[in-house]
Amino acid sequence: MALHQVTAGDGTLLAVAEGGVPHGRPLLFLHGFGQSHRAFRVQFAGPLAREFRLLALDLRGHGRSGRPEDPAAYGDGPHWGDDVMAVRRALGLADVILVGWSYGGAVLADHVAAYGTEGIAGAVFVGACPRLGKAAAPYLGPAAKAHFPPLLSDDPAAQAAGAQALAHALALGEEIWDEAGTAAADTLSVPLAARRAMMRRQMDGAALAAFDRPALVVHGGADPVILPAMADWLAETLPQAQVRVYEGVGHAPFIEAPRRFDADVAAFARQI
Repeated sequence: MALHQVTAGDGTLLAVAEGGVPHGRPLLFLHGFGQSHRAFRVQFAGPLAREFRLLALDLRGHGRSGRPEDPAAYGDGPHWGDDVMAVRRALGLADVILVGWSYGGAVLADHVAAYGTEGIAGAVFVGACPRLGKAAAPYLGPAAKAHFPPLLSDDPAAQAAGAQALAHALALGEEIWDEAGTAAADTLSVPLAARRAMMRRQMDGAALAAFDRPALVVHGGADPVILPAMADWLAETLPQAQVRVYEGVGHAPFIEAPRRFDADVAAFARQI
């Protein structure tokens, strides 16, 4: 896995992991709140890597990307969508398929709202939450309601407990998930001001109604973070949506059911 460094429009340095086939169709993964490119380690070591060019962006404030001090750098504004475009341009990602997991679905929607769909071949929404703030409230599951507030508190012990609990909620169905500690550490590495600014954002996801490209919606039927009702909303909103609900699977289908997920994404990519 190679690691690129791309400069965003506001000067923030963005880390992008790359693997797979250099000349394959590019798949750009956008991770969820408090995570990093490491969330997709199974995909980078699996069958997708034998056919496609795989890239995973560390969102600003996350992973190995830069951490601007100004909370406004993480709130409402053009930076989220601009970051994706900076990566696309710097790494020459033509006919890219965007894969947005959880909060990454909101970043994907930010990008579409700012730049439209030119150069995008399709999109995959995985446990995605392209609605934020008040619009997201009906779709938040019990794990989100229980674990997000401690992560935004002033109490470091509460933050640590919330990060651990959320990390384990990401791997529903896994009796022992040896990456939970890494996932929790990734969450705590995001500055508190950034976490708060991200969670204060308001987005209704309306821009996705104009997404005129094929879309695949993958959602766990037992997702405790973002309820499966969000997949229904996406199916109604996206003009060309295919929906796959994985029964008994939680918030991270690519971790819990990687073979099925990789096969579904590969088939979708080949179709378009």
